[in-house]
Amino acid sequence: MVFSFAERLMLFNQYEILKKLDPQKSSLYTRHQEVVEKGFESLYEDLGISTRTLSKEEAQEMDDILALFRAIKASSGGAASNMPGKTEFVGFGSGQPDERFAYADFLSNILKFPQEVSNSPDNRPELQLEKYRTMLKRWDEIGRKRELSPDQIEHLVA
Repeated sequence: MVFSFAERLMLFNQYEILKKLDPQKSSLYTRHQEVVEKGFESLYEDLGISTRTLSKEEAQEMDDILALFRAIKASSGGAASNMPGKTEFVGFGSGQPDERFAYADFLSNILKFPQEVSNSPDNRPELQLEKYRTMLKRWDEIGRKRELSPDQIEHLVA
């Protein structure tokens, strides 16, 4: 990621404002100012700005996954109690910096969509994403219904 001179100047000035608004973090903002002032690109991640972005396609996939879990939750009734742990959205591994997890977490907070984030060692982003993609394929097979029977839910999470 490269910031133009104008972007660096704006960031520098914003950190100056933040120093006045939050004096307790003044030393942090002063360090951030030096990073942008001198253009230390290798330290831009330290500013809290991700160098990786989430594409529209990846965001759509996350939207679809969350829609799938909303349909399961809205339809589950007693079915969810028969499949504990399988019908909750567990995110993508809270211990790992994955853009998909960050996006899903962001949407979950905005939409008040509950996540049962699992800290188990097998909750790795690549494994979770593969599981969710399989569930989406199965959901496509049944026409992405919003009202699901217990059997359909069982098929989705199998």
